Amino acid sequence: MRKKIIIAVASVLAVAILVSVLIFSPKAIRIDFDNAVGEMKPVHNIGRMSEYELDSEMNSFYTKANMTSCRTHDINQTDIHRIFPDFSKDVNDESAYNFEESDKVLAAIVDAGMEPFFRFGISWSDPEKSREHLQPPADYDKWAQICEHIILHYNEGWADGFNYDIEYWEIYNEPDCQPVPENSNFWQGTPEEFYRLYDVTAQYLKSKFPDLKIGGYGSCGFYALTKTNAVNTGSSPENQYFITFFEDFLAYAKEHNSPMDFFTWHSYTTTWKNQQYIGYVREKLADAGYGDTEIIVDEWNFNPMENDKIDRRYGANQTSMLIMFQNEGLDMAHYYCANYWPESVHAGMFVGEMTPSSAYYGFWAFGQMYALGSQAEIKNKSLPLDLHAVAATGEDGQALLISNISEKHDRRLKIDAGEYTVDKCMTVNENCEWVEIELPTKIESGQMLYITFKK
Repeated sequence: MRKKIIIAVASVLAVAILVSVLIFSPKAIRIDFDNAVGEMKPVHNIGRMSEYELDSEMNSFYTKANMTSCRTHDINQTDIHRIFPDFSKDVNDESAYNFEESDKVLAAIVDAGMEPFFRFGISWSDPEKSREHLQPPADYDKWAQICEHIILHYNEGWADGFNYDIEYWEIYNEPDCQPVPENSNFWQGTPEEFYRLYDVTAQYLKSKFPDLKIGGYGSCGFYALTKTNAVNTGSSPENQYFITFFEDFLAYAKEHNSPMDFFTWHSYTTTWKNQQYIGYVREKLADAGYGDTEIIVDEWNFNPMENDKIDRRYGANQTSMLIMFQNEGLDMAHYYCANYWPESVHAGMFVGEMTPSSAYYGFWAFGQMYALGSQAEIKNKSLPLDLHAVAATGEDGQALLISNISEKHDRRLKIDAGEYTVDKCMTVNENCEWVEIELPTKIESGQMLYITFKK
């Protein structure tokens, strides 16, 4: 009897293992590099940099990764009240503006090969110490005119300025961060006062610069949809407030026909949850008549509160987000943040000065694929939920980026690319070093692979 039980258990285990292999491992990842299915999107961009100096060796890491954009939020030198410190002064008076600090910041961004993604508003501020600057402006029209002159300075040379041709201009950041206004780090007015500020500013700037992209508003995110976020479990009142604020904002914008070339939001959680949020944002924008509005996540970091160390898996997790953003058709994204700031959970691209983390190499790999130009078709209808893959093609080559974020399972790896064969395979090893390896027969749990091809 005991022998029969052992045989039966063994048979069940064998079937379970076979089913697991069938479920969790695709027979092959089938790529058609001759079929471009869209453009590679600049989802590998950043918020903040390590330093704001020209010819910076540290900033060259961003250049090598082909990053195209750096968001200026939390770079205090670019805040409205720092550029225009005395609101009582004439908006047309060049001497009323202090561009010296912000000029240095933007010059460094441009020097690194990126375009500034300029945020109008205020960086993180102490609600008590900065209350004056967190209030709604005394004159909304004047605030919009100050924004106009900042654009004139950086795009049209006004006030000894520049001709940077900056395209994206974002109105504000996280005005929804607190349902109790006096506790807010960014906006201590009512929601309705912000909706009006957005409308007045967007209407005015689009009338002056119809070819530029004007949008906002840097929403705190949509954690309530999945009942959790990266910091708290449960759908807190703050999380639900983010949703209410967004939907009421869209209703106001629709009623007033507010221009919105792009909508920005933030998220510090997992790949799967962000995938749901993208669908929600796209649906709500379309319902409000903004179906052509670009969707941009301009602050994100993969579940930072759950990363107690930056190991190989950390890089695989961040890479999975880049891949998902591309596959979901996100228009742009900015990782927060890219400066060397080791004590912050919001940093993770470097583990020391001039020392990239495992995450950086995922951004570097995606940047090489972005430079190829087009996304290539992966023919598999579905992959395991924790296996993320994207392919790219162009005149300069073909590549595949794949990340396995499973906590337990290695995945069998077989690639069918037709006439294309593997040229090189790169990965982050257990020591978080970027190394070339032979193409493995499996992609391990918590591993990322960057593979190039030749014909």
